Amino acid sequence: MLSLAKLLDGAPPLQVLDLGGLNQQNLDFVTGGGHRLFAEDLVLNYQTAFTPQERLRGDVDPEKLERFLRDCLPFPDAALGAVLAWDRLQFLFPAAASALVDRLCRLMAPGALLLALFHPENLASAAPLTCRIFTGGAIQAAPRPSVLPVEPFNARAIERTFASFAGVKFYMTRDSLQEVLIRR
Repeated sequence: MLSLAKLLDGAPPLQVLDLGGLNQQNLDFVTGGGHRLFAEDLVLNYQTAFTPQERLRGDVDPEKLERFLRDCLPFPDAALGAVLAWDRLQFLFPAAASALVDRLCRLMAPGALLLALFHPENLASAAPLTCRIFTGGAIQAAPRPSVLPVEPFNARAIERTFASFAGVKFYMTRDSLQEVLIRR
């Protein structure tokens, strides 16, 4: 998180996308540095866009997947300076996660950073996290009340998922989460 905080500190105004939904701490952190925050509750929109059967099968009409991505990510190419993906990729079926990463790669400016968190790969389910950024870049992550199935991502799967990006760095958090910082 410190690399992302450094990017935001002193940078010209950037557009930052938070896929965890809106909260006051993240709004204050991002806009306090002169940047613009766009918040999208990806898990809620995903649950609304796809039926439980579609989410379980992971087999969905490509047009429906494209509509979901277009609705969640209505940005021009290279418009985003940073993305806070949190743990959201693990709550999407694999084809949706892959399509989302491909779209983010297109929407992020060269040199932009994406922050992602991954639950341990041995979990079958977890609660999506509500993540709040505080002064200095410290993150407080608290589980939401609902528990959902989790797609496992080991280090190799994460590297493959972000293969079209310029760089991937791994960090461990004290909450047994893997923090991953990805540079476009």
